Parts: sequence; structure tokens; C-alpha cells
Amino acid sequence: MSGRIRNFDDIVAPLGAERFREEYLHRRPLYLEGAEDKFREVMNWEILNRLLGMTTIWSNRSLMLVLDRETVPVEAYASPAPGRDGGQVMRPDPVRVKRLLARGATLVANDIDQLTPELSTFARLLEETLGGKVQANLYMSSQRRQAFRVHYDTHDVFAVHVAGEKRWFVFEGRADDPIAHPAFKNLPQEVHEKAKGALWKEIRMTPGDLLYLPRGQYHYALAEDGGCIHIAFGVTYPIGIDVVSYLFDRMVTDPLARANLPRGDREALATRLRELAARMTEILAEPRSLEDIERQMAGFRWPRETYDLPRILEPEGQRFEVRGDGLRLVSRRGRFALVKSGTRQGVEVPREMQPMVSWALERTAFTRAELDRAFFDRPAEQRAKFLRDMEKMAVLRLAI
Repeated sequence: MSGRIRNFDDIVAPLGAERFREEYLHRRPLYLEGAEDKFREVMNWEILNRLLGMTTIWSNRSLMLVLDRETVPVEAYASPAPGRDGGQVMRPDPVRVKRLLARGATLVANDIDQLTPELSTFARLLEETLGGKVQANLYMSSQRRQAFRVHYDTHDVFAVHVAGEKRWFVFEGRADDPIAHPAFKNLPQEVHEKAKGALWKEIRMTPGDLLYLPRGQYHYALAEDGGCIHIAFGVTYPIGIDVVSYLFDRMVTDPLARANLPRGDREALATRLRELAARMTEILAEPRSLEDIERQMAGFRWPRETYDLPRILEPEGQRFEVRGDGLRLVSRRGRFALVKSGTRQGVEVPREMQPMVSWALERTAFTRAELDRAFFDRPAEQRAKFLRDMEKMAVLRLAI
């Protein structure tokens, strides 16, 4: 990622993160104009061509085509092919895809937020600031052909415009916290047309512009004559139904929840339901539940680990985290042991290893090179054995 997008403040510049959270997040739409090259390193025609050229990563589920508001049948642009993980998939045929694009079809590339470091970094910045999971779809349109009818999304949308021009029509109507469930996804189109309300704003998006839509906000978009690209970064947040899932996991071990429901006795069934409700209320009132759900919310994001090769393959570049909380090194009669606080149980430490153990416990992390410099007078095999033993005892963990 270039220096242009370093944090969430840069994404919503010139407004800034604080004003965005206070005035717009979950509340109302926002349109921000930006410099033409603001999002260029996130996506451009060169990057898109390179990704589409990686034909084996795509299937009809990850790459779709829409023409005149109708999904193009899979057979019209894809053929059976061996899947990367075995089995068979319907793989898009570049020749047929290009013919449909030339006719004005919209290309939809789903779940692209992990396909480049720049996309992943952009998604991570959203996740860290907003506390939600981010997933990104790319839309490439042309020739004033409308791909989708007026609709809402079941997640917040950050539409990042990177090429060409597109007109967006955003309406005042907003559904009440819809979620990705058939009750909200399968509504007849006439329901949406009636609920969209009056036009809030017609927006002409050009490269560098950003449009934020809270979930449920009605809208549709229309490309201009030339090709255009935008990426919709969707943000999904923890909701009350996630608490229900948590309750399910907690109540699996509860005999009351596992017992058969009474049959043929309406009053007994009513009593059981009241008992279950009381038990669920009791569980949610526990401090443990509050801590568990806070922990789940804090970690509510997709893993976005990266590789740093060949550093981790080279011993001197390895970094170790010290997991020594509650551990102390004690000596008695010339012998040393690692003892966990609050217990009398200990693991004996050979005398020749004692200096390295003491040195490690004084740190939160260190590199193999730092250990080698500190104990250069010790045999290399002894230093290597120290690391192996401490990892086995879970005192050290290789940081990757």
C-alpha cells in the first residue's frame, strides 16, 4: 500500500475518521470526492487484467456476469474444468467472457479482498477501525447498461471508485437492519420499488471518489459509455443473533437444554419454556458471558496473515515470543527449576541453561540473532537445544 492510504482517516479524507463515526456511521449515506489516483494502488485496469488472467482461481461462483439486470446463465460463459482442490467446477472461459463484456455485460468478481496485499490492507484498515468483518466484490460495467435493479445490501457498503464513470442513484428509503437471510434476500422487486422512497441524491462517481451506504439503504448504479470499475467493501458487524449462537454453544452442556420437550401436556411445555428462558437469562447475566462476547466482538474480523519469506526459514531471522506470565526461575541447593506462581510444581532447568532461561524471562520477545549475540560463548547446539526445550514447554513460541 502506498503512503496515500495509511489509515482509515486517509480513506474518508478530508472528513476524517472521528467525524465519520459521529455523524455518518450506521446513520446516513456519505459521498466524498477524492484525487484521481487516491485508490489507484488498490485497483486499476492492469491489476484487474492480471487477476482475471489467473483463470484457475475463478469459478462461476466467484466470477459472474449480469446483462440488462439479469444474471447471465453459467453455460453461456463457463465450461466444466478440474478444480484446484479436486472435483469439477464451472470455469469461466475468457473468450466468451470478453464477448459478453463487449456487449455491455457487468462483470462481478466476488471475494477479492485477499487477492492482493493492497486489497487485504485496505480491508484490514476498515476492520480495525469499524469492528466488523470485511468482504469485497469488484464490479466492472460499461455502455450505460444497468446490471442491478434498485435494492439494498445487508451490510454497510464502502464503494471505492477506481476507473471510468458511474452514476449512482441513492434513495431516502432504508430497510430496518436487514441481514443475509431469505426473509430479506428474497423479497419481490415490487416491495423494493415501493420502499425505496424519494431520490436522495444522484451522484456521478469518478476515480478517487468514495460512497458510504449504511446497510438497508436503497440504491442502484448505471455505468457511463466507457468501462468503469468500483469495489464494494461490505462490512458486517456482530448482531444479537450472534449472541443466540453463543447461547447454543453454552447450553449444549446443560441437561435442561438437552432434555426432550414434554409432549401432550401444554402446561408442562409452557413450564419448560419458562425454565429455558430463565436459564438463558441466567447465563447471559454471568460475568463470563460478558467477557466472552466482548472477546468475540474484539476479534470479529477475518484473518489477514501474510508471509515473510525467506526470513522465517533463516535461523538468525527467527523471532520468539516469551510466554512466561506466572513463571519464575527458583534455585535451591544449587539446582534450578521453573515454577508456576501459586503452585509448588516445577520443571528442573539444567545449570548450563539457567543464564539463558533468566535472560529470556526478562523479555517479551527476542530474535535468534539476539540470543546468539548474548551467548556467543555457548556452543551453537546448546543454544538450539534451549530454544527447542522452551518451545516444548510452551515458554517460547515462534512468532510468524
